[in-house]
Amino acid sequence: MTQTKTGVSEKCYVPDPTQKVGKEPVGVVLNRCKPAIVEDWLSRAKLIPELARVNLPDNERTEHLSKILDEIVARLSKNLPSFREENALISDAAANHGKARKLQGYTAAMLVHESRVLQVTLFETLSKNKGDLDFNLVMTDIMRIADEVDSQLAQSMESFMASMPNEAVA
Repeated sequence: MTQTKTGVSEKCYVPDPTQKVGKEPVGVVLNRCKPAIVEDWLSRAKLIPELARVNLPDNERTEHLSKILDEIVARLSKNLPSFREENALISDAAANHGKARKLQGYTAAMLVHESRVLQVTLFETLSKNKGDLDFNLVMTDIMRIADEVDSQLAQSMESFMASMPNEAVA
């Protein structure tokens, strides 16, 4: 992968020129690009001073991402309409992430920063791979991604807040 000045990779995948590449759904592209997404997310997260203040090894900072990405891809494959509470997926990864971040010394605002970085990373990945995407699905899938990332953030926040002593929550 080529790197930019910020350390973010230019493209996660270069197709074999001898193979025909068809237009792919967003979930397929995200799944294929998962290692690059994690790498790009980490590079961006390290640039945010609030997040960088918490001294964590890279593997602890990113341990939640693989499962979160799997859940986003699963949501896309279910083809459920966005913005409907009954379509929200329960995310053990998001709940565990919130608990872990509380123990690691994060604030609620830091969880929001991480979520924002994830959305930017996902959308940039799609932009870099736009030639591989089925544009009939892109806008709907982008809405589903935003909805799922926000749902996971809410679930992370709930477990984060539940990990606080009762007097601190009141």
